[in-house]
Amino acid sequence: MLPARTLADRLASVRTPSPATGHAPSADDRVARLARWFDARTDIADGGTVLVVERSVAVPSGTAEALSGLPPGAYFDTETTGLSTGAGTVIFLAGIARVDGDRIHARQYLLPDFPYEPPLLRAVVRDLAASPRIVTYNGRGFDLPMLAARLTFHGLFREQGTLPDAHDDLLPDARRLFRRPLGGARLADVEAGVLGVRRASDCPGSEVPTRYFGYLRGGSPDILAEVLDHNFQDIVSLALLEAELCRLRSGAWRHARVLDPRGMALELLRAGAVDDALELVESAQATTADPAEANALRRVASRLLIALGHVDRAEALWQLGTRRAPVDAAAAWIEVARIRERHRGDLAGAMAAAAAASRVLDIAFALGRAGSMVEVGRTRVSVERRLRRLRRWVAAAERRAERAQRRRAAVA
Repeated sequence: MLPARTLADRLASVRTPSPATGHAPSADDRVARLARWFDARTDIADGGTVLVVERSVAVPSGTAEALSGLPPGAYFDTETTGLSTGAGTVIFLAGIARVDGDRIHARQYLLPDFPYEPPLLRAVVRDLAASPRIVTYNGRGFDLPMLAARLTFHGLFREQGTLPDAHDDLLPDARRLFRRPLGGARLADVEAGVLGVRRASDCPGSEVPTRYFGYLRGGSPDILAEVLDHNFQDIVSLALLEAELCRLRSGAWRHARVLDPRGMALELLRAGAVDDALELVESAQATTADPAEANALRRVASRLLIALGHVDRAEALWQLGTRRAPVDAAAAWIEVARIRERHRGDLAGAMAAAAAASRVLDIAFALGRAGSMVEVGRTRVSVERRLRRLRRWVAAAERRAERAQRRRAAVA
């Protein structure tokens, strides 16, 4: 039976070069070699050496202005030795960027070897703590849990407590606004489709751990160059994306080339811009040729309008839909009936709306303009079901009113 291999044995085997590469460099040699290769700075602090690559790039004018309404953010992204947050996965590269005028300045913390991880983590946390908020892309699902796991692994609880409480993960916003028109919401999709960023070369995410392990086995630091470029572009794109989101919320949605109107309406309503949201929904309904999409737009907007207390506006939105093709008009009348019934307590008004839906279908069928029989049948079932229920409730309400009237007459 073979003896169990310790963690130290496994790490030693990772660092052992193949016979063709000669001897693996020592840990100190790795630091010096990487520093020379990437023109990096070495900081001696907190009982260890930290390797920092500093870079900056010009950004489009107006980026800082678009972000001026937000607290300063630290744009954060990590590269790791795996995709899990388990104890065996390590952050070997952490990038942090900040916007300063017309430039983005970034620091990339590169791990020369595993023994240098605690000082790297301390330096990263200190850098992040200098900003009131962290901005990531899928940071809630990966980057920050990964950072917390590594800090916990090394017992750096005090450092963990200094991280900013505010964290803005841009992935949900990108999914809401761009996933449907782009067919995906990867950062690369958003870069190409929304930000106009074209990467001249890039390292696929699946290759990142392999390149780092190849370097540890004695490979040239050059195999990490594209990993650093990939990480740098990620954090730069985070800043550009947040600026674009701020512009969209401030009115640039009217001229956006790529945008999901349904998602943008949600954004505007959540921000309290009810009039803008309704303008967006109405313009999107006027231009879309897909009735299902038009109804989905109305449904999203009406639900949020009701949640904000604007029941009249929600009903008016569906009233616009009653002017469309017969099946769509009948469906819109049913939504009007639902609003009157559930949010106004107006059973008679709800029954009138449901009856209007039934009349629309009857007239369209008589004129031979009802469209697909399957759609007509499905809509007819929905209309009749609601009418039957409303008739029962109206009748019950009338009986209650009669009993109450009799009781009052008996008392008198």
